[in-house]
Amino acid sequence: MNGNARCTSARRSALTVLLLVAVIAPWSARAAGDGAAAPASPASGRTTGGGPAERLPAPATARFFNRDIVTFRVPYFGVLPVERATQTAQRIRDALGKGGSGVVKMLKGPEGLTVTVDGAYVFRILEGDLDAEDGQTFDQAEIIVGGRLQDAIGAARSSVRGRELLRAVVLAVAATVAFCLAMWAVAGGRRWTRWRLDAVLVRRAHLAQEERTAVFRVVRALGRGLFVVVGAVLIEEWLRFVFGLFPYTRPWAEHLTGYVAGLLGQVSDAIVDAVPGLVMVLIIAALAHLVGRVLRMFANAIEAGRYSVPGLDAEVVNPARRLATGAVWLFALAMAYPYLPGSSSDAFKGLSVLVGLMLSLGASGLVTQAAGGFILTFGRTLRRDDWVRIGDVEGAVVGVGAFSTRVRTPTDEEVTIPNAVVLTSVTRNYSRPAAAETSMLETSVTIGYNAPWRQVHAMLLEAAARTDLLEREPAPQVFQTALSDFYVQYSLRVRLRDRSRRPEALSTLNGNVQDVFNKYGVQIMSPHYVLDPAAAVLVPKERWFDPPAARLGDGPRGTVEPPPTG
Repeated sequence: MNGNARCTSARRSALTVLLLVAVIAPWSARAAGDGAAAPASPASGRTTGGGPAERLPAPATARFFNRDIVTFRVPYFGVLPVERATQTAQRIRDALGKGGSGVVKMLKGPEGLTVTVDGAYVFRILEGDLDAEDGQTFDQAEIIVGGRLQDAIGAARSSVRGRELLRAVVLAVAATVAFCLAMWAVAGGRRWTRWRLDAVLVRRAHLAQEERTAVFRVVRALGRGLFVVVGAVLIEEWLRFVFGLFPYTRPWAEHLTGYVAGLLGQVSDAIVDAVPGLVMVLIIAALAHLVGRVLRMFANAIEAGRYSVPGLDAEVVNPARRLATGAVWLFALAMAYPYLPGSSSDAFKGLSVLVGLMLSLGASGLVTQAAGGFILTFGRTLRRDDWVRIGDVEGAVVGVGAFSTRVRTPTDEEVTIPNAVVLTSVTRNYSRPAAAETSMLETSVTIGYNAPWRQVHAMLLEAAARTDLLEREPAPQVFQTALSDFYVQYSLRVRLRDRSRRPEALSTLNGNVQDVFNKYGVQIMSPHYVLDPAAAVLVPKERWFDPPAARLGDGPRGTVEPPPTG
């Protein structure tokens, strides 16, 4: 493994560790600061007994040295619970700052339970401060609050002892070094395992490159998951050990394992609760897949001619199958939606509304294209291999899809036309003749009035006879389609032998028209014909094959006139 790959792997490992720390450490946000007043519960709407409902302020918890001491729930002589909590923390610090032994005493009086430290008043627990939901009494509060305060004072006193602090720092540094070495060893073992696995797979000659890549991806995903689990365990143990060394952070260490266990318990409970719904989703998906396979088999049978259904033939059966399959899966999605994990949550509902709004605003054009595709297919407007002209695009239809139609032009370019454009454009289909099996080809020429029209008819028919890409039956026809100011417009209509060679046949026919008109001395001067020129505008027969034109056999297909000899 080269240096860049190792650096990349190291960066990925470090990023994974940071993500794990971000997942495990949110509980530490509880420590907003020593003596900070934190809301204890959202029960700000409690009411006093008796008269009309009176909203009380939110409870607040007094904290000292990163430990919860007592929760105040009611005001005391106009002082709100949050202010009582702040004053309590300050009084505890002031009492300990006098250098006393930190003796905690609790005296029960008419107003409540009074708490002192070294004889100095720090706070009072009122009857309204007791936890009414748990039925807490003053005796219970005395035991709980007194124990918390005594533990916090002991931790605060031990944190200022230099020997104990130095010992904790040394152990924390050693634990950190050991943690880094363990993570480095795990990351190195992971890299070695990946390299070893790759080498083993390469030696397996019977495995193709795609199979080796697939196996390697699966094993690498499993290894990544195992690395995350091992890393999470190492991080949890390291944090718990380091936090337990210092009195201030010791509560974090005591709650860390419980937090991780609770998080894993929530995840496992969510997985267990989601299993029945996921099983139902799998059943619905399996049934929809089965129906789709049945529809595919039925469509293949109709396409092969084994079954016959009115209105369905080989051309439209596949689009009809896709439409029916899409409807089945939409119905399955509607049935499976209530069983999806989190489908009843507000976040999932809001996301569904957002996705629906995005689809309704952004996919309106796609819906129009899809509707156009089904109209073209079921209306049998276009078929595969039809030679058509859609707007300015002419060529053979390659396929009619759900959103677009693909046309292969004579220059071997595949043009994709949106179905909405096809529906709103004039489409000429040259592959749907009404009176014959072959399609028609038409070319026009304008000749002056000084040329006999019967001669023009005969020359156009002779040009058609020289073109071997045309059918002889039915015979070609010539029509005089316009009598303009300076010329007559003649139209030659013929039948193609192969509609896919339409451009080649038209080019050959036009070349033969020019040859025949030159042969008989009839000028093609229109549409800008005004008067006869001084010399006839013709190409002499002896110049028909001037260089670099090819000689006989290499000229345009269908040309039968030989070159001049001598």
